[in-house]
Amino acid sequence: MRQLIQRLRGTREHAKTTVDASTHGAVLLASGISLRGGLQTDALAAQQGEPLLREIARRALATQPAALIVSVPADDHTALEVVLHGLPLRCLPVRRGMAQGAALRAALAVLPHACASVLLVPCDRAATDPGTLDRMLAAWREQPARAVALRNADRMPGLPALLPRAWWHGLDAANGLALRNLLQARTTEVEWLDASMAAACDTEPVRDGQGVNGSNGCVST
Repeated sequence: MRQLIQRLRGTREHAKTTVDASTHGAVLLASGISLRGGLQTDALAAQQGEPLLREIARRALATQPAALIVSVPADDHTALEVVLHGLPLRCLPVRRGMAQGAALRAALAVLPHACASVLLVPCDRAATDPGTLDRMLAAWREQPARAVALRNADRMPGLPALLPRAWWHGLDAANGLALRNLLQARTTEVEWLDASMAAACDTEPVRDGQGVNGSNGCVST
């Protein structure tokens, strides 16, 4: 009987620490929102009946993550939690001015261990088009060892981005541009999606330099 109990206990512990290759977590980066001075930011202003922050959170949840962590400024976290009330997520207060790398690491540390990747989401309506988020996840599931990210017209990495778990340790906690630097350092291992075309065409991400005829970085489906 004792051996049976030990085996069952071991099975439960294994389940807690096993990464599921099809599971992702999500982090909404909202720590830049400021309510100081009593000013209502665009992220909290009602847009079509609800604040932008809540709308973006719902978009992130629509990707069905194992968990959604919302990184919010510690000095305003109570007001922001009210905006997000009722949604299945966790608000993580972050000290204002904390380096991006440290803030990201703090959020990643509280994601379920089963998450094989993390979807990093900005508080930006255009960048979080649901079709774009879905395409990023589809691209990652086809090649789970690779990251997926948007880049702007200047070919600089941006958000949203999707990082496999094996990449997380590469985020420099002391760096204010930790994500950008990591993606640039491993650019050949990233599926790039052109930000200017993400919401304008039905596309799938392509690798660096592999756009259709070298033109727009999109592959029609």
